[in-house]
Order: sequence, then C-alpha cells, then structure tokens
Amino acid sequence: MIGPGLLKSSRLDIIPATVDLYRLELEYREGLASALDAVVPPEWPPEQVTREVIEEFIARMMTEPGRMSGFYWVLRGDGSCSRILIGSGGFLLHNDGVMELGYSVLPEWQGKGYTTEAVGILVDWAFTCAHARIIVACTYPHLTGSIRVLEKNGFQVIGDGPLEGTIAYEKHRRFAR
Repeated sequence: MIGPGLLKSSRLDIIPATVDLYRLELEYREGLASALDAVVPPEWPPEQVTREVIEEFIARMMTEPGRMSGFYWVLRGDGSCSRILIGSGGFLLHNDGVMELGYSVLPEWQGKGYTTEAVGILVDWAFTCAHARIIVACTYPHLTGSIRVLEKNGFQVIGDGPLEGTIAYEKHRRFAR
C-alpha cells in the first residue's frame, strides 16, 4: 500500500497516523497536540479507540508495514477558533485488493457531516492511491449515524458482519470505460 500524505476535505485536514503519533497519543497528549497543530479535547479518544486498540495499531504498523493506514481528522479553525482533533479512521489491507475501513468520531462532532466528509476522502484515497478493489466496513444496527455515513458514501449491505450482531457493507471501485 502506498503511504498517504496529508488529505484535505472542505473542512478537514486528514493527517496520516504514524507509530510516533500513536505513541504520543498514548503517552504525551500535549505532544500529540503539538504534532497535529490542533487542540486535543479532554474526551479524546472516542470510546471505541481504547489503549489496547492503539497498541494493536502500533504493533501492526511495526510488524506488517503497509498493511494498515490510520488517519487523524482535524477540523480546521476559521480564525475565531483553533484547529481541533475530532475523529480518526483508517484501513486494514486484506488480500486481493480488499481494504477494511474503520472510523470513529467524538460525540460532540457527530451528526454534522464531518464523518461522511472524512470517509468520502478516505474512500477516494483507497481507490485511487492505494489501489483497493473493494472496501468493506462493519457496524452495528443501532449505530444509525454510522449506517448513514456508509450509505451516503455509496456502500451497500452485503449481510452479517464477522462479529456477532454486526452488519457488513462494501463498496466496489468503479473502473473507467
């Protein structure tokens, strides 16, 4: 997988995660804020992103380089307010061009279109730069916001997910004719 550079949407800077950034997230919050040039809210990280999850990200990046790409989502300031870290997401590369998408956003920033925007940019990157053929994502039926994000980004339900009670979605790359 090709390593990404900074990605941008209309309101977000989507910054590639590194082992060093993940370590800062675990050990030195002020260092993470400085490295991202953004406020890291006291409620960071989102509840799904536990210490164990971040440690797994670090281990994967170190032992399987190129199989995982993570990103921090920073809302750009408008002059009257500072840049702020609001979410994160990324991919795990499987075989044959299949990439698994995961994402999470702080509750205060949900329902405002930021996740849809970030996921759209990440999906475009995966298809154009990382050469994904298919992107898969799983969510729970009660996470209606997450379902909506996937639907707005063109994902289709394919059935039950691998974890009990989850729903699996996928999106195929469209090739030019």
